[in-house]
Amino acid sequence: MKKTLIALAAVAATGAAFAQSSVTIDGQVDLGVVRPAADNNSTRLDAANGSTQIRFRGTEDLGGGLKANFILAQRLSLESGANDGSANGRPTFQGESTVGLSGGFGSVKLGRALTALQGPINATDPWGTLQQGSTAVLAAGYATDPANNTDGAGLGRTDAIHYNSPKFGGFSAAASIGFKQQATPAAEQAKNFMSLYASYAAGPLVVGIGHEQNRSDDDVTFIHAIYDFGVVRLGAGVSTIDTAAPAGVDRNAFNIMAVAPMGAFTIKAGYGVSENDTTNVKLTKKLGLGVDYALSKRTLIYTSLGRDTARTTNKTGYDIGIRHTF
Repeated sequence: MKKTLIALAAVAATGAAFAQSSVTIDGQVDLGVVRPAADNNSTRLDAANGSTQIRFRGTEDLGGGLKANFILAQRLSLESGANDGSANGRPTFQGESTVGLSGGFGSVKLGRALTALQGPINATDPWGTLQQGSTAVLAAGYATDPANNTDGAGLGRTDAIHYNSPKFGGFSAAASIGFKQQATPAAEQAKNFMSLYASYAAGPLVVGIGHEQNRSDDDVTFIHAIYDFGVVRLGAGVSTIDTAAPAGVDRNAFNIMAVAPMGAFTIKAGYGVSENDTTNVKLTKKLGLGVDYALSKRTLIYTSLGRDTARTTNKTGYDIGIRHTF
């Protein structure tokens, strides 16, 4: 009898320990017909950029308000069923792979994740840079130089120490810091890395400002504001990008957005411009239009159209697809 009671107590203690920990699986699946502006002669079955992924999230209650957390997010290609990074040599868990702690001090995580500036800079794009209509400051100002937007060099996911503060009367801050790497190519890993962002959110208003210096020694400064009127959400962002190399490609950029929910429909519009800071030549001058139709809380049909008149050829791209979140 005594042994039975001891065994039951051990099982109960184990159950209590497990009750303080949890692992969840979520993500989204996305596929449609896409005709990219960069390749107007190629209509294909494809997904919005990086949108299909599966995420494993874990948390453990350590007591006293302290928690341990991890995220592993893997991108997938529905066309082949393969890891989305397998064809380009990128990481298996390209979406995010971090471990860290959270509590009253905020949260600290280590590993590969969006930089402090990356997430907010996409907030003024109705499509979050995922679709052909995308007009974000990042897309309009930085990604026009692919050499400065590669993994670990430009704005994006990178291995670093990431901190997010708690909110103080609507104010919050975030920082990402990374160290020199010995990986190839050396030019993309030559510098320490720093990304900072601060914001104020009160009711329908969000205002933020950030600065990032990447491992290529490029500097990006960004400010944005978003206001939700209920019937329509309006936003605008402005950025300056000073590139260390190649010389003469420093640029200024801005974009505006409008997102209007109408029952099951959501109408989206955006406009973004970037120009060479020295020559004032337009690098991007893009209008984006689109609509989502919600079949349920987790499933929607979407379409978007983007036209960049600064391009000499292949100015227009479009997509139509279905996205399911789980």
